[in-house]
Amino acid sequence: MAFDIETTGLEAEKEDIVEIAGSKFTFERKDGKLVTREIAAFSSLARPSKLIPDEVIRIHGITNAMVEDAPDIKTVLQQFLRFCGLSPVLVAHNAAFDSAFIAKAVRKYGMVMPQNPIVDSLKIIRKILPEYASHKLGEVARKLGEQTGIALSKGDLHRAAYDCLVLREVLCACLRKRYQDKDLAMDTAVRSLESVHGQVLRFSQFA
Repeated sequence: MAFDIETTGLEAEKEDIVEIAGSKFTFERKDGKLVTREIAAFSSLARPSKLIPDEVIRIHGITNAMVEDAPDIKTVLQQFLRFCGLSPVLVAHNAAFDSAFIAKAVRKYGMVMPQNPIVDSLKIIRKILPEYASHKLGEVARKLGEQTGIALSKGDLHRAAYDCLVLREVLCACLRKRYQDKDLAMDTAVRSLESVHGQVLRFSQFA
């Protein structure tokens, strides 16, 4: 499951989540090519406890007016964790950032810390595409071009739901270069990804 957040700033201990999204997907073969198929999606804005600075708004485009009537962070996080469930492997780009914010909020509101394994797509892409000068998600998507199967919309980058879509397609395109289908079956996926990624992460590491 791909997940992504947008925030009021960069420091998990000081800033708040303003948007969370997740995309549950599976790998399957279509016309002889490994592709992704979305199973379910989650996306919600969240009302932070502080104003979003102008310089941050310029990055993700989420304004204070947009989150004014959004559910509070606790409510959105509860909904998101129910959506995640217990079994999915989670994947995020620069996963330590997103995981730290979620773990901080889980701790703050006294929720049970999720135990899902977390894979950092940034680490995987760096290993599979070491020749790329930049491994930012948007830059990798642009360079992979038609291999991702999506027409990249620059205006939608840094919105959580769209970044989940881009992430899963970029990851799939990269994994096609490295693995066979059988290596990405649910019972072997974590082991396969760990072979290039290293040990998976856990939210508890960031609590």
